[in-house]
Amino acid sequence: MKSAFWPSLLLATTLVACGGDTETGHVPAQTATSGETMQVTAETLASVLPVDGTVRAREQAALSTRMMARITSVEAEVGDHVGAGQVLVRLGTDDVAANRASAEAAVRVAEASRDEAARQVARMDTLYAQDAVPLVQRDQTRLALVQAESQLAMAQAAMQQVDAAARYAAVRAPFAGTVVSRTAAVGDLAAPGMPLMGVAADGPREVVLGVPPEVALALSPGDEIVVRSESAGKTVAKVRAIASGADPRTRTVEVRADLPADWSTGVSVTALVPEGTREGIAIPESAVVRRGQLTGVRVVTDQGEMLRWIRLGRRMEAGEEGEARFEVLSGLEPGERIAL
Repeated sequence: MKSAFWPSLLLATTLVACGGDTETGHVPAQTATSGETMQVTAETLASVLPVDGTVRAREQAALSTRMMARITSVEAEVGDHVGAGQVLVRLGTDDVAANRASAEAAVRVAEASRDEAARQVARMDTLYAQDAVPLVQRDQTRLALVQAESQLAMAQAAMQQVDAAARYAAVRAPFAGTVVSRTAAVGDLAAPGMPLMGVAADGPREVVLGVPPEVALALSPGDEIVVRSESAGKTVAKVRAIASGADPRTRTVEVRADLPADWSTGVSVTALVPEGTREGIAIPESAVVRRGQLTGVRVVTDQGEMLRWIRLGRRMEAGEEGEARFEVLSGLEPGERIAL
């Protein structure tokens, strides 16, 4: 019984040992390399800094009013496309109507006073020419005419203020675009400076980035950066504007880059901002072997292929003539050969 047990145990131990060798990554020499291989070389890699940003319209406005009144109607909703000059919010004009009536009455009174003063001046000029009245009396009528004309000008200015207030009662879109925000609701009390709606203009979009000052120093208008979005994919954006100084709160420099017009505003994106070059190793995506969360390559040796786990860095997008590549942070040395 004992003599049969020990050979079986020895056989099982041998099989486990062989299986463990395969699990650690060694491929037996008899499975010779059948595909293409490449030699690992060191090269100059572009270093980039991922920076999160937000897509905005080149032109956008937060609309408000300069009068205090109740909102009587809201005529646009978030997502609606609006034309330039289209009414978006209307405010109550009861006070405006009362002020208009008062201003119109003041203008009529001032016009009547001016006309009467003008008639008195003409009468006194005639009497003065006939030596019927003294010069002082004639001059007093002329002074009264000047005062009446001033009162009329003041009444007309008040009328213009009422007309301006009436225009503020209708909040209009300053340009053609899309409504991106709305805080106005019927019955709310609108106050001067309180945002009611936000409108993003049609046309080009831009991404606004907060870039570290030392990285921003190397950027210039016209430089190209890769921008990625989960919803819109990726694109190459040209830097349009760079702030002259850093924001004292965030300690970053604002950089703006142009995006296609069909990108949605308010979306978070990631920009790969260039920050120089460095020596490193990069391998094609087809050479990477994945096992769960582990990544490795098949290193070609005289005995066959050896699966070696490596640490990968950033993914470099494919160029016009090849596939995407990964930067290798550790696990490979220049001169080694790997299977593709």
